[in-house]
Amino acid sequence: MFSLRYLFACIPAILCLIGNIYGGWSAALNIIYSMLLLPVLEWFLPDATDSNDTKEGDVLPTIILILLSALHFSVTFTLLNGVISERLTGIFLVAAVLSSGIHAGTNGIVVAHELIHRKSALLRALGIFNLFQVNYAHFYIEHIKGHHKYVCTEGDPATARYGENLYSFIFRTIPGQFMSAFYSERRRIYHHSGSHFFNFVTLSSLIELLILALITIIFGIGVLAVYLAYAAMAIFLLEYVNYIEHYGLSRDLSEKFSTHHAWQSNKITSRYGLVELSRHADHHLRASKPYQVLQHHQGYSLPSGYYGMFYVALMPPLWFKMINPILRPEKFKKIRP
Repeated sequence: MFSLRYLFACIPAILCLIGNIYGGWSAALNIIYSMLLLPVLEWFLPDATDSNDTKEGDVLPTIILILLSALHFSVTFTLLNGVISERLTGIFLVAAVLSSGIHAGTNGIVVAHELIHRKSALLRALGIFNLFQVNYAHFYIEHIKGHHKYVCTEGDPATARYGENLYSFIFRTIPGQFMSAFYSERRRIYHHSGSHFFNFVTLSSLIELLILALITIIFGIGVLAVYLAYAAMAIFLLEYVNYIEHYGLSRDLSEKFSTHHAWQSNKITSRYGLVELSRHADHHLRASKPYQVLQHHQGYSLPSGYYGMFYVALMPPLWFKMINPILRPEKFKKIRP
């Protein structure tokens, strides 16, 4: 069946589970797969420009999201269990943290992103639960109420500016998104004459702090450090994706979002491994549109996929050399006599 190809997204979780359960060098399997194999292969794999022909009401794509969410929780649980049981130690623990964090950033949060756009309250709650696992629940508010409204404008902290490198972007966007979500909730409460106690960002932050406190009290500071490192890796990868999705693109708030306000990729690994996240322009045209029916549009396309561009983005001079001429070709034309 058409939707079964999205089971490709389960591979990182399976590799993490093998590593977290059996330990040893198997803990590095997802590092090799997601950070070495896919980023290299994606430069050579073909684009898949076909139109999605499934229907919005198909049940199987939603079941796959639920499966991926269950795998995300399983990876989180087995990582912490491996530390507590001392099955994962030393260099193998470092490998397990990186592998699991990579999975959480490339799959756990990606699935959460898909779920928080769903009309079903249960599916949205599942998406928020995925975000809680990496201490980033405020993303639910900021992404829905902030990013989709202000994308590619100065009011969106999640849009990377032209000439801004990945590292500067991350230091700006993480606190910027948190504060934007907090003030968005405060405005909502003000207009509805509600209690400030029901600020989602405040409540979710308190829950996250409580979780951290319980981990520390019950399991110790070592397990807390592992959990924070795991979450930090996931958040870094999320913000890397935010960086490449709208880098250098801008519009006035009065200007309607168009297909030229997002970077796309049709690489099969990014499409199926990230449940169509790389068909990002269509997602912004109608945010509630399920991943399995997203389409390709004319607009800006990345030279490679979301995996393939990772190491390019880590090297700002290379990123600017590759991407800026696509955005501002007139600045890079050679002057001829």
